[in-house]
Amino acid sequence: MMKGFLGIIVVLFTLAVDCLYAQVNKATINITVVGNSTSGVNLYRLKDGRAISLGFQRPDTHGKCAFELDEAKEGIYFFAKAGGKGSDYKYVIYLKAGDQKQVELHYTGHSVDYDSCVVHDANVETHILQKWTDDFNAYCRAVGWNIPESYPKYEAFAKHSKQFVRDNKTKNIYFNTWLADKIDTDLKYLKAANFFYFGRRLNSRYDSTANVAAFYRDLDDKTIVSNPALLRSEHGQDLLHYVFAYWEFNKRKSGEELAVLPFSKNVPLITNNDVKVAYLLYKMPDIKEYEVFKEQVEPFQDVFISTEQREAYQRKYEELYLFAKGAKGYNFKLKDAQDREYSLDSFKGKVLIIDMWAMWCAPCLAEKPIMEKIAEEYSDRDDVAFVGVSVDGLHRKDIWSSFIKKKGFTSIELLSNSTESIQKYYRIEGIPRFLIFDKEGRIVTVDAPRPSTPGFKKIIDDTLGVK
Repeated sequence: MMKGFLGIIVVLFTLAVDCLYAQVNKATINITVVGNSTSGVNLYRLKDGRAISLGFQRPDTHGKCAFELDEAKEGIYFFAKAGGKGSDYKYVIYLKAGDQKQVELHYTGHSVDYDSCVVHDANVETHILQKWTDDFNAYCRAVGWNIPESYPKYEAFAKHSKQFVRDNKTKNIYFNTWLADKIDTDLKYLKAANFFYFGRRLNSRYDSTANVAAFYRDLDDKTIVSNPALLRSEHGQDLLHYVFAYWEFNKRKSGEELAVLPFSKNVPLITNNDVKVAYLLYKMPDIKEYEVFKEQVEPFQDVFISTEQREAYQRKYEELYLFAKGAKGYNFKLKDAQDREYSLDSFKGKVLIIDMWAMWCAPCLAEKPIMEKIAEEYSDRDDVAFVGVSVDGLHRKDIWSSFIKKKGFTSIELLSNSTESIQKYYRIEGIPRFLIFDKEGRIVTVDAPRPSTPGFKKIIDDTLGVK
């Protein structure tokens, strides 16, 4: 009896210690937005060669918000203004398990991203990373599209980077290794991107003249794409993107169709499994059709080893299978500014086009007038409906109602919380997002092109049977 009682005490004590340990290891970033605080704050974590979004928090009326993170050891995080990040990340923090950090983000409302960032009591790792981030971004601005001047600038920057690593040794051996790997990857990325004039679409210009071929010779090294060190930079996946394209360009002697080549042909070229699975996870979100998933990802399913990786694979599989064209749509129930309730079933007999947006989302607001104009083109038809769904949150109903009235939106406008209803069911991680359903409420696509692209209107016409 006594042994059983003691056993229970031991179990309870262990659970209490585990709970306390988990609480102690929770890292918190308390943020104050100084100035215009209407936009949300995005947080990203460097993982697997890219900056992965951890979502956003909207500041309260005092400009305050917070992120609570399960940081098991230490890692690199980036801040950016929701809906307005530029081409790269400007503000960084190095976070350790249990850290409680106070951060100020200053914003006047006149720039794309925050104007400045202050991390109070920043550790030495944060200071070093912010300095490198500033140097990196300054180099990118200096080079820009001025590729002829990039070669001497690159050599000078490469020399500076080596000295930077030597000058910034810390007592944190883990960080020192990470920094060296990150900077080495960043340099390779800058050279590979230079060949394509930093154009991610790979369809603009190519620095392919014979007299500069020697500058890019390092990129011929086939081991570049299998080095796990590239996973320690937010530019690691971009490096793979450019290097694979560079190899293909030299094989074809042309940039034609580089952007549309199946990524699965690159996977066997990666010999390191960590890099291989990270590359597949990076590419998976862009897959919109179940058939493409089966063709390009399923053959490599054995490399998804960890629980997290297998879950990501399964989620994407289910998303494409469950949300495939012809599947029954989710019967949402949402209200407009006058508290009238609408559901998917409300639009039976009509082709339904849904625009997921938010007041803080600049790309969303850029698409709104185009969507309104397209809706006007179908105003003589009673078998099509255009609906906007704001994810600003039910608690902001008054602000949202005033906003849509001021903007004069003519389509039906509904309000939702960002973690519920359509957003949750279709696992929407970024907006704007456009969904189209046929007259029976079946899915046509839950990730349509933006209205500003020609393909958007074509999908509507095809669904309506317009010749």
